[in-house]
Amino acid sequence: MSHNGVNRPPTRAEVIDLAHSWFLAGRRVDVQQLARELGIGRATLYRWWTSRDVIIGEIIWRIFLDAIERVEMRSTGTAAQRFVANFGRLADTVRTYEPLASFVADDPEYALRVVTSRHSIVQQRLTEWTAVQLTGIPELAQRDDISDLAYTLVRVAESFLWSDMITGDPPQPDKATAMVGLLISGAIANNPSAFQNT
Repeated sequence: MSHNGVNRPPTRAEVIDLAHSWFLAGRRVDVQQLARELGIGRATLYRWWTSRDVIIGEIIWRIFLDAIERVEMRSTGTAAQRFVANFGRLADTVRTYEPLASFVADDPEYALRVVTSRHSIVQQRLTEWTAVQLTGIPELAQRDDISDLAYTLVRVAESFLWSDMITGDPPQPDKATAMVGLLISGAIANNPSAFQNT
């Protein structure tokens, strides 16, 4: 396939670029069609990504990254306040994004697996991002359970953020934000280092 006038195979990033554009347009991301359009074999796509789920996860994570970049530009307050506010804006931005909302509505069970299962790259990367943000909060930076706290925050937020897929209730990003705020406040108030010498 020709890319920018050069006849060469597409890069991994270019595969996700095309899949992302299809997703935003409401087109089903079919691996066989993706491979055909890019002029490569399906085996190559499956060597790069083990399944269609992972390709869809890459697309959704790109949506998260775009949202993260936008919300972080509006940060104010203490490190803890900025984190909670950014997490809340991220939750709201992602859940009100029409292409993602349509994807979730079309096949909730599949969407839930792609976004929140323990094999989901979306959940893994969101947890990693959250852990990095937590280390930027001075009151939490020295905790040795940052990864566990990050995972807990993400899982609690997911239960409200994707509640339409889990319980049939409307998504509640405001409640996700409130719960994250409570957990952060509790973690700051109950820093394990305060009890090490008691």
